[in-house]
Amino acid sequence: MKAEIISNSHVARGYFDMKFAAAFDGAEPGQFVMIRVTGSMDPLLRRPMSVAGFENGICRVIYKVVGRGTQLLSAKNPGDSIDVLGPFGNAFSPPDTAENILLVGGGIGIAPLLYWHLRNPGRKATAFIGGAASNDILCADEFKHSTIATMDGSAGVRGLVTSPLLETGLLREKGTYLLACGPKGMLKAVDGICIQHGVSGELSLEERMGCGFGVCLGCVVDTSGGRKRMCVDGPVFGVGSVKWQT
Repeated sequence: MKAEIISNSHVARGYFDMKFAAAFDGAEPGQFVMIRVTGSMDPLLRRPMSVAGFENGICRVIYKVVGRGTQLLSAKNPGDSIDVLGPFGNAFSPPDTAENILLVGGGIGIAPLLYWHLRNPGRKATAFIGGAASNDILCADEFKHSTIATMDGSAGVRGLVTSPLLETGLLREKGTYLLACGPKGMLKAVDGICIQHGVSGELSLEERMGCGFGVCLGCVVDTSGGRKRMCVDGPVFGVGSVKWQT
């Protein structure tokens, strides 16, 4: 599907916030799209990007420039077009009975969590946002309640985002449910914290993908239910279900 870019703004060091006119009807928080950054087969593979918002036919994604493909995408201007497939994958689905939602994100992993938050303004949610430095902290002002952690201490508390998470009393309250997205190391640590404290939740994994719809088998993850394709069986998996590589 050809999509016209509405905006493509540089928001932090290496990070961009892009909106485009979507040719699909909608997307749920946790789902992703596959974007071809040029009109040719170079670069060959599409780039998977979590949906950070969808409203009135406008889809929002947040991405980081990490290679040639995203560098080319960052040079796009309003009015330019991109080729988009999706949305793919499953979505976050916290139960209605959950009274306290903890949102834990690192880097661009904040995107699907932000979308869930904006789609559910009436639910009590607290965000924990982590990054290496202040320039890696995204969208903090769009959350009603947020705690920031940076490895160098340039914003919020110094250290891993799991530090303030462990200090919150919400982990011990009944009705707490956690949603997380970010680097694998962060997700593994958050998964362990949830298991330790008996907290239910969902983790959205980030992986490289070839196709996005289950054909190439390039994003297989080991789970308690066997090997799963992250793009069609995920990217959202329940707490305690992923078998992390040691």
